[in-house]
Formats: sequence, C-alpha cells, structure tokens
Amino acid sequence: MLARFEGWLEKLGTVWSSAVMSVVTVMALLSAHFLLKFVEGEPVTNSALINIPLEGFMVAVPLIFYSRRVRAKLQSMTHRMAAAAHEAREASMAKSAFLANMSHELRTPLNAILGFSEIMMDQLLGPISNPRYRSYSADIHSSGRHLLGIINDILDLAKIESGKMSLDDAEEFALVPALSASLVMLKGLGEKHGVTVQGQWDDENIRLIAVQRMVRQIVINLVGNAIKFTPRGGSVILSGAPGADGGYTLNVLDNGIGMNDSEMANALIPFGQNRPKMAVQQEGTGLGLPLAKAMVELHGGSLTLESEPNRGTRVTLRFPANRVAKLTEQEAA
Repeated sequence: MLARFEGWLEKLGTVWSSAVMSVVTVMALLSAHFLLKFVEGEPVTNSALINIPLEGFMVAVPLIFYSRRVRAKLQSMTHRMAAAAHEAREASMAKSAFLANMSHELRTPLNAILGFSEIMMDQLLGPISNPRYRSYSADIHSSGRHLLGIINDILDLAKIESGKMSLDDAEEFALVPALSASLVMLKGLGEKHGVTVQGQWDDENIRLIAVQRMVRQIVINLVGNAIKFTPRGGSVILSGAPGADGGYTLNVLDNGIGMNDSEMANALIPFGQNRPKMAVQQEGTGLGLPLAKAMVELHGGSLTLESEPNRGTRVTLRFPANRVAKLTEQEAA
C-alpha cells in the first residue's frame, strides 16, 4: 500500500506531491487534536480549527517540499550511478573480450614465426652460408618469444578480469622444487644485469595445492621485475616460510631503486609503468605485478608491496592455509 502511494506521489512531481503530503500532515494534526480533546472531555475551539492548519502548513510545507526535492535528487543520482556502473561493467567485459580475441588471433601467426625462425636458427633444412641471416633469424625468434609472452600475459589478465580463469587444474605439488626451477630460468637474466639471485627456504617439505603454472609464472614475474630494477652488483632474494595462520608466505626482496607510495600504486595497475632513470630502456608492459596479484588472489591469497626510494622493495605473497599441505616424515624420507 505504501509503495503504491509513493509511486502515485512520484507521478505528481515535487510540487504537487509536497502539497498532497502537506494536506495529509494537517489532516493528521487535526485528527490528533480532535482525539486528544475527546479523551480530555473538552470541546474543540474555533481558534484551534484555524491555528492548527495554519501552523501545520507553515511548518510542514517547507520541510516536505525540501525533503521531496532531496529525495528526487538522490533518486536521480542513484539512477545515474547505476547506469554508469552498468556501462563500466559492459565496457570492462567488452575490453576483456576484445583482448582475448586479439590475443588468440595474434598467437597463431606468432607460433608460425617462432617455428620457422627456430628451423632457420638450427639450419634443419640445410646450412645458411651468410652468418647475418642466422643472426637475423635469432633476432626474429627472440622478438617473437617476447611478443608471445606479452600476449599470453594479456590473455591471462583478460581471463581473470572476466571471471573465466579457473583453478580446475589445481593440484598438490612440492613447492620448493617449483620455486628452484623458476629461479634457474632467471639465472641468465640475473647474469645479464649483474644481479645475484638467491633462494632461501625455512621448510623444504611444503606442498602447495594450486595451479603450478600460475605459481611459477608469479615467481618469474616478481623476481624478473626485481632483477631489472636492481643496479648491477645488487641482489634479489626469494624466501619462503610457513605463516602463523597455517598458510605460507613468499617474499621477493631486492636492494634496488625502490618506489614511493604513488609509484607502488601505479605499479599494481595493468599497463602502469614507472620510469626510473636506470630502467628507461627496460622491456615490459606493466603487467607483471598486476598479473601476479590477480593470480595470487585467484588462489585466495594476497600480494602486498613495501618499498622506499633507493632502499629496495619487498613483495609479500600470502597463500591461505587451505592451499598448504606438508609432507609426512615417511614421504620426506
């Protein structure tokens, strides 16, 4: 009943609905006055019949009119916000779909480029007499692999944002060997930049219930970023330890150039890149940290940053207890 009445008032507009509500208020005041006098056994005076409506209108009309206007503005703002939120969701879905489609379209020819350039590098179909051609094929292969890596990152991020990335492939695996294998893959990058890369584990019997590919990609992204933004002669340490809550914590610590608060916020935005002086020539798209954060959160964990300019950066990954298992003594033996 009240909803119907309110709907009818909305159709009248602010002015007329305020007038109707004012009349209802005055009638309620008169009714209350009549009831009170009836209970007291006193007659209703003519002055009361004049004063009550007059005073009621003087007080009620401005308040009701103002409240109706505020309500109308709030409803208008609510509708606009709902429309904007819907448009934002549609735009986000369209962006994710576009990125996913483009990534799929680009990966097919890139795989062909990689395959043919590898055949030329290895001279599988016969020797290449000109060494410059061999050098060009190696450059083509290297560039293709870099571009394919970027496309894969974009595709993974688009899947996560659209809710299409799942943990169906999650399995229990030994964490330390996976981490060590990831560090081996980064050995060449560390040597190229003159940065020492180390792994430190408090417990080597930890097993994680997760998508191993994602965990290794997270580590490669974070340690790779740390290497790139650490001056020659610096160090990057990947360490792991069980958490007090039964979870597991990984830390990537470097003594590189560091970041201030605004740079840390920017680094966690997809395609957000800070441009410190030493890294102007560094390759990258600004997807490493956002993708690592999205993948950790997909597993129910979290990623946090601590950093100061010229004092290094610490990236902390926390996996929840339901993602952690441990080898029994017989399995460890």
